[in-house]
Amino acid sequence: MKKKNMVLGFVLVSILLAFNVQAEQTYVFGVHPFKSPTKLKTMFAPLVDYLSEQLGAKVEFRSARDYDTAMDNLINGVVHFSYLGPSGVAILDEQNPGKIRIAAAVANKGGDPTFRGVIVTREDSAINSLADLQGKRFAFGDRESTLSCYMPAYMLMQAGVFDSMTYEFLNSHTNVAKGVLNGTFAAGGLKPGVAKEFEGKGLKVIATSEPVYEHVIVIGPNVDQATGDKVQQALLNVKDPKVYTSIKGSLEGFALVQASDYDNLKIIMREVDAKIPQTGK
Repeated sequence: MKKKNMVLGFVLVSILLAFNVQAEQTYVFGVHPFKSPTKLKTMFAPLVDYLSEQLGAKVEFRSARDYDTAMDNLINGVVHFSYLGPSGVAILDEQNPGKIRIAAAVANKGGDPTFRGVIVTREDSAINSLADLQGKRFAFGDRESTLSCYMPAYMLMQAGVFDSMTYEFLNSHTNVAKGVLNGTFAAGGLKPGVAKEFEGKGLKVIATSEPVYEHVIVIGPNVDQATGDKVQQALLNVKDPKVYTSIKGSLEGFALVQASDYDNLKIIMREVDAKIPQTGK
């Protein structure tokens, strides 16, 4: 009888320990730094809370100090899930094939998981086309940004004016807009949302890129298949609009995409990388 009680006690302790481990499971949700950490935490709070509820586990938010760190954090297991731009997805898939999994992309009007970049100049400028940028000074955002580096650089190359230009990286879309607005740069590459914010303040759009696939929620290599499946289903079946509109007001949800959807962007990135040195690599 005593032996049975000891066995029973051991089983109960094991169950309690297992329960505590499960209850204390914590995941980290990372975001690349396209805005200030405080702003990003507010923007992603509804999504982080929603994933925590759906997983039955604590999910913490973390903003990376730069784009490279955001990617490294995912691969190295510092974060478990991450909101990444298209170029980040393409880079990770190229450098670490098969290690990351795309849960879903954010979806715009009509469920469209693509978006476009724009090139802006001052509203009072005589520059009205890419050809007018011959020999001018251009502002890019972060070196790894899709819409403030890769797409505008590719557009300038296609227009045949890139080699005549000088440029600088200003680290963020807002800095690009301000740099063009104050006349330090003749033009700059932006995402449409930021361009729209400044159109009424003295900027105008002179060119729009071809569509590329949108930002995604990516699952890191240290997350098991079952948990990854839960995250994907939670995103695809989300009912509360606040979960995604807090990220961007025009979003209408999340959409299923494949790594191969970013193959065209990889081609563009190779052409740009051949022209613009990748600092810190």
